Amino acid sequence: MAVGLRQMRLLSVFVEESLPRQLERSVANIVGTDRADVVDRAAIRLLLTQLCGLENCHVRFCYRPADAHDAIRFWLLPEIIDHPDIHLDPEAVDFRPQSDGNLGRRISQAAGDAFREGYTKVAFIGSHCLEISSRWIHATFAQLNAKHMAVLGPSEDGACCLIAMQEYLPSLCRAVSWSSSKESLVQQASRESISLYQLPELPTIGSDSAYQSILSGPMGAKLRSTIEDILESG
Repeated sequence: MAVGLRQMRLLSVFVEESLPRQLERSVANIVGTDRADVVDRAAIRLLLTQLCGLENCHVRFCYRPADAHDAIRFWLLPEIIDHPDIHLDPEAVDFRPQSDGNLGRRISQAAGDAFREGYTKVAFIGSHCLEISSRWIHATFAQLNAKHMAVLGPSEDGACCLIAMQEYLPSLCRAVSWSSSKESLVQQASRESISLYQLPELPTIGSDSAYQSILSGPMGAKLRSTIEDILESG
């Protein structure tokens, strides 16, 4: 299939099947529910609303486990099609299973596949950073230019919430972790003379203090409201 203008840039969102498990009591007290699946769904819904205005970019949901294809589609497609605050083109969205291995290996495999398909700029995010928006993604792609081979979006806890590149960089991909220090990724880029642009830090969901910070920040009211909407809808 020929790759058109829209498809030259790819945003890959790494997601996991939302299951009815319980949050830790400290986090449940902060967010108002002990249902982790509700918070997962609220975070994804907010991310999708934040991507309003994304242009000339295909969106791929890379999911785990590999047999969750139907569950992920039946969850996300109605959100994209029916929710009034989500403005993504369903025709510009697809779904792929993640490969086996740790996060770095899974991103490396997904990046290799994307560049082999003809994409020229590829970005990866998880669902744990509520402040990533279409402007953030556009800024990321803009920095993939003659000066920078890759872009890093660091999180406030010193880890990584976004990685993007304009060519396949397998060793850099394998250094990515959503939860550990970004320094291993920065050092890997330095060792290979990969010019790396770093975006400003963003808060991510991970601990009770992170939830507290997010709920007291600009996305806090929206997260609470979205959690309440999902609980009320059953």
